[in-house]
Amino acid sequence: MKSLYIKNFKNIRELKLPRIGRVNLIVGKNSVGKSTLLEAISLYLSNANDDGMKLVLNSRGETLARVMDDERENINKQHYLSLFTGHKEDYSEKFYIEVSEEKDDVRSLKINQVYLIEEQINEIDATRVRISMLSKEDMEKRADGLNVYSLGLCVRNGNTSVPIPYARGRMSPQVGKKMNFEYVHTSDFNTEKNAMLFDRVSLSPEEKYIIQALQVINPRITRINYLNNDSQRKSEERIPTVTLEGDSQRYRLSSMGDGINRILTIILAMLNCRDGVLLLDEFETGLHYSVQDELWKMIFMLSEELNIQVFATSHSTDCVNSFARTSVEGQGMLIRLENRKGNIVAVDYADNKELIFAVNNHIEMR
Repeated sequence: MKSLYIKNFKNIRELKLPRIGRVNLIVGKNSVGKSTLLEAISLYLSNANDDGMKLVLNSRGETLARVMDDERENINKQHYLSLFTGHKEDYSEKFYIEVSEEKDDVRSLKINQVYLIEEQINEIDATRVRISMLSKEDMEKRADGLNVYSLGLCVRNGNTSVPIPYARGRMSPQVGKKMNFEYVHTSDFNTEKNAMLFDRVSLSPEEKYIIQALQVINPRITRINYLNNDSQRKSEERIPTVTLEGDSQRYRLSSMGDGINRILTIILAMLNCRDGVLLLDEFETGLHYSVQDELWKMIFMLSEELNIQVFATSHSTDCVNSFARTSVEGQGMLIRLENRKGNIVAVDYADNKELIFAVNNHIEMR
């Protein structure tokens, strides 16, 4: 992606990023929209398919109901409305979420609130039911006893439109992703997912980078594997286990602190999104300032080697300073989000000399 445009998504009424780098650090005050920016990108890359929607909603506690009644249908509606600026319920064709790249209508993502209508279509040999997605304006033009079976959303990806009925809490058919991506949240230490990501990388040329990343915190680590957790009832659970130089004993990585487990989560995600995008919320979580330079160096190196675009957020001065010290000319960009009278705007710093000057002179970058 070379640019980004977001409209009516959560607290972002309209945001234009006319240029973005290979490795982007998003900074700004609390509630300015740093995590929201990552969520918008994840929706765009997933084409807002079922998995993409659940990823965004579940991360904010907006869990959808699957077994439906009238009350749960209304709850689902409120969950979906949380995606729109001001939680606004508006079925006008002029009110919609948009996430797109500049001048790319074919790949743009748009989400409207719609009335879902069941219409009978008479064909030569049979009658079938068609689901139509109508705006408020469409409904006003038609007065033919329309059967509104549900309110919902219409997800448009270029020329493809997919309905999401509130009454179901899910959508069908599935829509494929635009490109491969991984999203690392603040509290992600998901053993089950990490084990799956490890299996994809195991015995590949990239496996060596896992050890290199872990050695940022513990230089004695020589090997890692995911082993069955025999001490638990769920014997299928697999946990990361390492060996240390000069020591034949095996150690659970969980016993070595949050920082090293955070690094494992980040590196596994990155190694699994070749030719894609890594989304990383709050880079500094669990990481002492002294190890951040080495991790940024690895991220810059792998982003080029594996052709990965990175978007990370932070509100840490240490993280900004570390990013400035390690940023590779022409690849790193710092993007500061600001709330100006209710509108979120972006100020970017792409030139390394400008970034380092601002940091060295204690200019507020966050």
